[in-house]
Amino acid sequence: MDMMQTVHTLTSITPARPWGLDIPNYFWFTGSSAAAFIVSSFAHVFGMKKFKPIAGFSLLVAFVLLVAAPLNLIDDLRQPGRMINFFLYGWENFGTSPMKWGVLLLAAYPVLILAEALVLYRPFLVRRLQDANSGVTRAFYKGLTLSRTDLSEEALHKDERLGFILGAVGIPLALCVHGYTGYILGVVHSSPLWHTPLMPILFLASAMVSGTGLLLVILPVAQRFFTTTGRVDKEVMTALARLLGWSIVIDLVVRFFWLTFAVAFNSGERYRLMDFFGHHFHEILWVDYVLCLLIPMIIAFSSLGRRLPWQFAIGLVAAVGVWLFRWNTVIGGQTIGKTTAGLLSYHPHLFGAGSIGAVMANWLLFVALLCAVLLVFPWDEEMDRHYGKELKS
Repeated sequence: MDMMQTVHTLTSITPARPWGLDIPNYFWFTGSSAAAFIVSSFAHVFGMKKFKPIAGFSLLVAFVLLVAAPLNLIDDLRQPGRMINFFLYGWENFGTSPMKWGVLLLAAYPVLILAEALVLYRPFLVRRLQDANSGVTRAFYKGLTLSRTDLSEEALHKDERLGFILGAVGIPLALCVHGYTGYILGVVHSSPLWHTPLMPILFLASAMVSGTGLLLVILPVAQRFFTTTGRVDKEVMTALARLLGWSIVIDLVVRFFWLTFAVAFNSGERYRLMDFFGHHFHEILWVDYVLCLLIPMIIAFSSLGRRLPWQFAIGLVAAVGVWLFRWNTVIGGQTIGKTTAGLLSYHPHLFGAGSIGAVMANWLLFVALLCAVLLVFPWDEEMDRHYGKELKS
């Protein structure tokens, strides 16, 4: 324990962070999941045909992200057995408890995503069922199709209508899944960095940046290695890059309102916030805003935004930038001491609960699950022909 930590221990009631590395990672996963689902809904609900070729892929990404996300919460509990307490206690405060909202949302949202994915991929799953050789494989794909093997025009039209309904219901559900995380922070009166009604909107705006950026990173990889053609859809990548640019514009506008109200007009806590932003000035300005937001936005709207290497690069940088923003918000908000002068410090450890190793393991699980899901719901020429028929109709 260094000298500064010793001083904090002697003068502060709670010098350690209640929330560690798992929580910003959880917020990032749920936000990116919501954004991926919304990108999928652009095609099925709003009829934006340029996003239709990746509607199913975006759904799969949204589903896998949400499956991996709650494991961060379990790790943060330190004792996984406590997870049952989420479901057993606290329901009497449901109306004023964002965490209780999350229990229902995290249970309903993945079910809806999976249902829409099964509807979207049903024609492909039926063809897989017809081509299956073993009884186990046939039973597997028959279960995924829910024994609905009709590929007539009427049946496909019903799937399209059902996909529209599920997408329309899923949009507000996706917004709520990540919006509630903003509520969790926004309702905390003791943290001047968090306590604002803009926090849910801020989280949603930045989630569109991270989700779109993530798709720009993994879509070309998936199309190159999980399809029979190995061809990257350049038109879709360009559309995603432009969407990323506009998402950054919205994110910057919301952040402007947040920062100006929090720092300039917060009479009670203004000086503590100024101390915080002053201490992290270069990190926030040059890394978070310039490198991870402004430069990707400029590239997205320029001619470079039509080139695959630059699309991949700005997607990666923007997604990492939003993760850093989650870190600065969650961890940074806790560094503003409640009973001490100055700022507290937090250094995540390498191994154990809430460690860098745990977060890396969560990311590796996401990659493994995504690969497994793409093997069950592959992207190949047959799906391309199916979507091509829909685009022409």
